Amino acid sequence: MAVLTEKINREIAVYIDRKGNITDISVGDSSTVSLPFVEGKRSLKRLSGIRCVHTHPSGGGMVSAVDISSMIDLRLDAMIAIGVRDGEADEIYAALPQRDENGEFRESQIFGPFRKDDDEINKLMDYIYEIDKEKTDLLYENEEESERAVLVGLESTSKDKINGMSYGERSLAELEELAITAGAIVLKKILQTRPKKDPAFYVGKGKLEEIALICQALHADLLIFDDELSASQINNIESVVGIKVIDRTSLILDIFAQRARSKEGKYQVELAQLKYRISRLSGLGRQLSRLGGGIGTRGPGEKKLETDRRHIRNRIKYLNSQLEQIESRRNSLRSARSDRDVPVIALVGYTNAGKSTLMNKLCDADVFAENKLFATLDPTTRRLPLEDGKYALLIDTVGFIRKLPHHLIEAFKSTLEEAVYADLLIHVVDVSSEEVEEQVKVVDSILEDLGVLDKPVIMAFNKIDKVSSYTRPGIINKNGKCFEISAVNGDGIEELKKGIKDALPQNEVEVKLFVPYAEGWVISYLHQNGKILSEEHKEQGTEIVAKINKSKTGAIKKYFV
Repeated sequence: MAVLTEKINREIAVYIDRKGNITDISVGDSSTVSLPFVEGKRSLKRLSGIRCVHTHPSGGGMVSAVDISSMIDLRLDAMIAIGVRDGEADEIYAALPQRDENGEFRESQIFGPFRKDDDEINKLMDYIYEIDKEKTDLLYENEEESERAVLVGLESTSKDKINGMSYGERSLAELEELAITAGAIVLKKILQTRPKKDPAFYVGKGKLEEIALICQALHADLLIFDDELSASQINNIESVVGIKVIDRTSLILDIFAQRARSKEGKYQVELAQLKYRISRLSGLGRQLSRLGGGIGTRGPGEKKLETDRRHIRNRIKYLNSQLEQIESRRNSLRSARSDRDVPVIALVGYTNAGKSTLMNKLCDADVFAENKLFATLDPTTRRLPLEDGKYALLIDTVGFIRKLPHHLIEAFKSTLEEAVYADLLIHVVDVSSEEVEEQVKVVDSILEDLGVLDKPVIMAFNKIDKVSSYTRPGIINKNGKCFEISAVNGDGIEELKKGIKDALPQNEVEVKLFVPYAEGWVISYLHQNGKILSEEHKEQGTEIVAKINKSKTGAIKKYFV
């Protein structure tokens, strides 16, 4: 850093997280750099978990007033300044934030000067951890308030009612579940009836002005629409209502950003966010005027929102390359499974149908399961024991939902391909839902888009324990059988397991061989790739009856009798 600073005569700033990872680099005024989102550190009472190390070309290492102001504004762990003289690091100073009497990070303390080989500077990390933990009881009491949301939907269809609710009402009710899952407090739901969407204001300017007054009266700070909005619509609506506006797609992306845990899941969420937002940079309005906080603005892609389209396209290109590498590794694993003849079963279904709970029951696993939409985001694989010591791989996939954004289907295509390459699908259906038939149609439509409806499919009518008088829904499974189950209490699970075994493609054949004593390798081959049912020793060799996969018979075909 010192050598480069000397050459270009400009400040260089490097941002480092507590794991030692470099999260950002800038040249110039370090206070203008956008910090990446740090998971789990959203409270204003906590430090960001990032420290800034930057250079001073002048030779003086003392932190400036601007340095300290930037550190406090961004809640940095530390602001470290390196004075550069003749291309060498000279004196080093470190500013650390301090809490005031209210527990806020409003003050600072300066340490130094240090030399570049001085180990004392490393002890400052212990001090950082101390001041960050100092007011943990205060943090709990002053945790950020949930956003107060008003939901807006449109009724423009004449579809049949279910349980007295129209399609628009059911969709708005599902939007309410999504908003609660994201952490919002839903104050009011508004359904506007009109033949088609208003191209500028979605529900029309007159209705929007009425909604603006409702938001003002309820002290709402978030308006969520039940359809995907264009950039101009977001801009126009915000200019009327004066609060943050997001749509259904942005809400789902936010939930995914909260739930993603694996590297692949985070890449996929960021990719979907960037693809969604690149066309809306001019229309995000108030959301671009601040670093993200709250529903619709968080996630691993947040730091790229304030960059230009060129930078976002570069990031999209990078994410695609990373996902291609992950997909390549997955293909290698898939190929290895194929070589070992391990059958693969994919759990599919509407979100919150009980797929993860069923996986736990079938595999005696401990997969995270919660009564919330999109509780499972990252695909999970567990062994499902079969007969004769064999097993299948059971894969839990992300749940489907009506109006599933196109960006998500594209971004999660590699994950959804687990269903494409599976030998058997288990379609989990929530029979306690009043919209069960509609949900099945949504899932079938997405499976048809993926081209997997020609596979064997078992339908598991789940949650029969929640229905007082159960009647099998009028759903026909053209690709297999149906089973009534309860993944919670185990009803029907044994019948389902038998149905799974019967539905799996039977690749094994029973063969009879005569193996000369000099060809003992054949017996080892049979043990490795199949199962020996009987052996009878003769004068010249051994007569064997065995079961073996069809694909493994070529090497021993000459011994068949």
